[in-house]
Order: sequence, then C-alpha cells, then structure tokens
Amino acid sequence: MSWLNLSDISAMANGRLHGSARPVERVCIDSRRTVAGDLFIALKGPRFDGHDFARRSVKRGAVAALVSRRLDVDVPQILVADTMRALRRLAQAWRRRLDALVIALTGSNGKTTSKEMLLGIFSRCRKVWATSGNQNNRIGAALTMLGARPSHQVVIVELGANHPGEIAEMSAWIKPHIGIVLNAGAAHLEGFGSLENVARAKGELFASLPASGIGIINRDDPHYNLWKEQLESRKSVSFGFHSEAEVRAIRSGGQCGLSIEGKSYPLNLSLLGEHNCCNASAAAAASRAAGVAC
Repeated sequence: MSWLNLSDISAMANGRLHGSARPVERVCIDSRRTVAGDLFIALKGPRFDGHDFARRSVKRGAVAALVSRRLDVDVPQILVADTMRALRRLAQAWRRRLDALVIALTGSNGKTTSKEMLLGIFSRCRKVWATSGNQNNRIGAALTMLGARPSHQVVIVELGANHPGEIAEMSAWIKPHIGIVLNAGAAHLEGFGSLENVARAKGELFASLPASGIGIINRDDPHYNLWKEQLESRKSVSFGFHSEAEVRAIRSGGQCGLSIEGKSYPLNLSLLGEHNCCNASAAAAASRAAGVAC
C-alpha cells in the first residue's frame, strides 16, 4: 500500500512539484539505503550535500526527489527553499494526521535502553512505531514521525539535545501525550553551561504536553522538583528507587523488581546494573500512565 502522493507531500512541505504526481512508499535521506518507491530528500549540511547523491538514489529505486535546486535526474522533483526545513514541515504536517498515542523521552543517559523497554511493553498489545537506534536529533525525530503510519497505535520518539531549546523545538511539533525525563547528567555539558541548565533543557519536553498530558519523572534525581515545576498543573508519575516513587524500583540480591501501590512485581531483565532497573521503572511508569496493562 502506498503512503502519500507527491502532490500532498509538496503541499505539506511548502514546495513546488515538477513532474507528474505519483504515490511514494516512504522518505529516505541516505542514497545507500534507498529502496524502490522512496522519496529521496537531499539534505544539505556544512560538510555534505545530498544533492550530490540523488542520481545514485534514483538508480537504487527512488521514484522522486525533494531538492533545493533542480537536478538532472529522470524522476519528479519537489523544489523547496531549504530541504532541512521542508523535512521538518513534512513531519509536522504528517504528525497532525496521526491519531496514535505519542510518547517522547529524553535524558542524559539511558534513552535508547528505556525506549527499547517501552517498545517491548507496548508491542505486546499495540502496534508500535519507535525511533530507530539512537537517531534522536532533529533529523531523527522527523524521520521517526514520517515512518509512522495510521495503523500504528503508539509512537515512541527518543529526543536528544546538545543545546538549550532543541528539545522544546522538537517537542513543539511532535506534540507528545506522555513525556519522560529519565535524568540529568554532565553529558554535553559544554553546550549547556551548567548541570541545572541541562536539567531545565530536558524539562522543556513538558511545555508541549497538553493539559491532559502526563510527565514521567525520576524521583531519585536532584532536579525532580524543577521538573515538577515545569510540568505546571499537569499530572505526573514518578519512578526510581526513592521510597516515595509511585513506581518504585527494587534491587535485592542481584534481582530487579517493582513496587506499585504496595504490590511487588519481579522483573526478568536481560540487562545488568542498577541503572537498568531504574530504566525499567520508568518504562513501567509510562505504561501505567497510558493505561496499558498487557
């Protein structure tokens, strides 16, 4: 089944279609990974220019290209002023068409592991789409959203940042229903200036939650109260080893478990370490917030 027609994509990306409109299966930004039916988006950065690889992408099966200058390739082309901005516009427009529950998570450590835990939980009873690997920057977030389809019931987006404002920017158009902040550490400290700025940047995620949205926050982290403030009046669910965590991680005799409303639940984790027990409590807290018990 085809995904979108080029005329729709052109309108969504604020571009102009040159050539005939036809359906495409998905978007691709890497000519080496192009498959038949792709729309190749020629991104351009300080050290690369995707326009140089459009011909190779077409040879591998791309049926159209989204470009900022006309190319000598025998496929329809959508011409835009800036392909990076067009990618974000396209992802934002596609997000508005999705009815899925959207979960976004961030943190200095444990993002990808926690995302995989969430994927494992929700996949048991929902059709889920999630960030591939650790592609958690602006491009990765856009590609994650563009990979989701109307049949997906849950979309899980991993968000990373090197500077203040990045998570706010991404979450503003991702529009998550549930936001998870795992922790704040010294990773990428040079881009933030202080650990408190790191924590505040992670909490930017909460500003884009709807009034009915839920924040999942680490009760063990020293910045717990800051994140509670950033949530404002929205509901929260806490996790971690802290005695007051609503979904409490328990580590005893090398085994990991959870305590929820006074009931204990053993966990069989393939991952070692106390931090992964904490990550598991975060994933459980998110599934609890979503009302998923499967």
